[in-house]
Amino acid sequence: MQSPNYLDDPEYYKRLISKINTEANFPMHLHQNGYKLIKKSAGSMEFKNDNDRIVLQMAREPVTYFNRNDSQDKGLFFMYLMKRNINFYKAVQAGLEIVNGLGYMENTPMKVRSSKVVRKSLEENFNIVPLRNSNYLRLQRGISKTTLNSPIFKGRIYNAYPTVENGYQFANIAFPKYDLNDHPQNYILYNKSFRSSRENRIKKFRLVLNQKDHFLFYSNPIKHPSKIIVAESGIDLLSYHELHGGPDNFYVSFSGNVYQKKLEFFGQLIEPYLKTNTVSMVSIMDNDVKGFEFDIKLFTSLINRFNPNVYLESSYSHGNVSLTFNNTSKVADQLTNPITLLEEKLSSPLGGDKPMLCSVKWVRYKDKIVLKFSLPEIINNDQLEEGKNLFKSLIETITDFQLPFRATVHKSKGKDWNDDLMDSKKAKYIKMENVSADFMNIGDQIELRTTKGPEGGPNHGIIKAINNQSVECDFGLKFSYTIPLNEISAHLKKKATLASEKRNDRIEKNNNLQNSIE
Repeated sequence: MQSPNYLDDPEYYKRLISKINTEANFPMHLHQNGYKLIKKSAGSMEFKNDNDRIVLQMAREPVTYFNRNDSQDKGLFFMYLMKRNINFYKAVQAGLEIVNGLGYMENTPMKVRSSKVVRKSLEENFNIVPLRNSNYLRLQRGISKTTLNSPIFKGRIYNAYPTVENGYQFANIAFPKYDLNDHPQNYILYNKSFRSSRENRIKKFRLVLNQKDHFLFYSNPIKHPSKIIVAESGIDLLSYHELHGGPDNFYVSFSGNVYQKKLEFFGQLIEPYLKTNTVSMVSIMDNDVKGFEFDIKLFTSLINRFNPNVYLESSYSHGNVSLTFNNTSKVADQLTNPITLLEEKLSSPLGGDKPMLCSVKWVRYKDKIVLKFSLPEIINNDQLEEGKNLFKSLIETITDFQLPFRATVHKSKGKDWNDDLMDSKKAKYIKMENVSADFMNIGDQIELRTTKGPEGGPNHGIIKAINNQSVECDFGLKFSYTIPLNEISAHLKKKATLASEKRNDRIEKNNNLQNSIE
């Protein structure tokens, strides 16, 4: 953060530091950054990693800490951040991102881990090998072999077979989480949902093999991508590529959650690609509230990283979003232009009588701009035009003058892009040129010459049986009807579906059984 300077407004920073110390979830921050809880009592919690042993004094308000391995490393949460950031302003930035939700990861239960017990690593339970069984991706997720073998994704996805010999070879799908040198540091495993005998319910199978969670899955690097596509999961990336992709896209997945350490790694990963003005960024996060929250976190981080003249604070609480653009003193005299541009875009009659100004409130101060809006109201607003809504317009309004590259969002019609891909592959029909029993199959449709069908119902029926000069059809009535071929105006042939592919692969079913690890 460059403005306001501490000497110009020390009270401003004192308020921020107080906010950080009182609102930050200290133990959860340690937990999500790889520290292990090793001791817990009524008034304290002790965490350790390779370098530190942090003791939190939970009975105090705010929580204080000390480091058993460094007598100078002690104090409140902000002091912990000061010791781990390059300067005061970076520590403030990191603290605000944590308390405002950018560093948030779901509050998972923390259990004390005994340092005396030697635990077998999850990675030792699996053999990671090149992809040779793609059944889960093809049959359960609708991903084609063409997509898996494309130059963008070929060699990037693996199988993970359990090392335990139990008669079956479970073919889990493993998405590597690569470092900046393109070396796998972790894996996230996928397979079919399974029934948990312990919880007596159906559960999704997802398994991350180690604590190096901040690394990301990404496609084969290319020199000059035209677009950087960002999604929640690797499966969404594959789905989007099959529906809308191009050979010069670079794909990155956050593997289901977005927090500060991942965002920092993402910035380092894409920075070399952004040296040219030709690349653009497209966020394809899920089409649900959490996906929209991830969009806000992503673009907040990008603006703070790639715009040296602005520091953006974002907060999200009970569906309400606040975006505060703090400008440096160097551009304070030039604020009129960006504010005017923002005002014009917010006030423009997008969607007829529903201007964005009705949904987004903003206040202009001397050195900052504050935008406030209800996220559910924005995302549920009627579409302004095909493929564009208020949220998309708002993001583009902000990024147009706050980022040095073009950025936008592209939302799926369903919950996510895999839902859209699966929907595109549902059974559909092709109209045949001629009506002939020789080309008809059970399950095809016929259209009658009359505008109404039997009993005044619809004139489309599904073929149940085929004779030489007639077909027996189901019109959704109590009884089927025999229809002569000369009374049929059109034959609609059913396209192949994923189900038929499953039948063709039935001989390999034992290779895709669900992994029983819970």
